[in-house]
Amino acid sequence: MTNKSPSGSLCPYYYMGGELHPLKYGSFFGNKSKLFEIIRAEEEFILKSPGEKNRRIWIDIYETEIDGMVTEILVSHLINIKPKINRICFVGFPQAQKVKFMRKVKSSDAELYETIRFFKDPEDAKMWLIGR
Repeated sequence: MTNKSPSGSLCPYYYMGGELHPLKYGSFFGNKSKLFEIIRAEEEFILKSPGEKNRRIWIDIYETEIDGMVTEILVSHLINIKPKINRICFVGFPQAQKVKFMRKVKSSDAELYETIRFFKDPEDAKMWLIGR
């Protein structure tokens, strides 16, 4: 059964025989309160879903400002949903913020750090998620 997640993505999203869970955290620009509201709703949605280590998560973060507060919330979010994560990647993450973000992830959860990848092209991200 396909339905929509709180951020408006089809869930599951079928791609070349694989199931993905896209999270639309992009285009929030500097609107942190709306972004954090969507993150909380997605987290609830994911945690209520059946299974463990079964989500291939693709996070669209284009046009969303990544500062210290956003980094803290995103890292906390990923740690909270970690039991559901099989693979996770970001598309559109600002190049200048990647090192700071990954430093925070690594210091918070080294195992999670190993599962995260970044892509510029959504098609490359989807192919990596499904293992091709």
